[in-house]
Amino acid sequence: MRFLSVAVLAALALSVPVGALAQVKFKRCLSSAEIQTEQLVRHGVFLREAGNRCDEMLPGTAAKWKKFDERFGPRLKSQTDRRAKMFTREFKKDALKVRTYFDGRLVTYHRNVPLTTAYCAQADKMLDDVNRRGWGGFTEQAKVVQNEVLLDYKACSGG
Repeated sequence: MRFLSVAVLAALALSVPVGALAQVKFKRCLSSAEIQTEQLVRHGVFLREAGNRCDEMLPGTAAKWKKFDERFGPRLKSQTDRRAKMFTREFKKDALKVRTYFDGRLVTYHRNVPLTTAYCAQADKMLDDVNRRGWGGFTEQAKVVQNEVLLDYKACSGG
């Protein structure tokens, strides 16, 4: 299975003009609301991937993600739609292509993190927390990815 992942990644890498996407940068800065949107989208991807992947090692994590997704799917979709508008503003001609690149990079990362007992236990704990605390708990958890977001995007000063 790991070989298949490597083969798929290699095929994707060969099909994308490296020079074009490797240098992708947002032209403008992102507001604090846009940074939060990116944090929420990235955290949702993490919980989905971790929940689904850890289910083999720690049964029930996929069901916990599904429960959260069923409850808050419209809010998650709203954040994803906001993010799509952000990409359209920044990359008018290639918005879908660039967003697909960013999404692919994010999903590929989370699908290739080595599964360990500690990783899955932490994901399980986080899924329990968001199911217990709801959207507020999810947004609190998502704040920890701010530094990661700021490596990719420039924040507007003052907001």
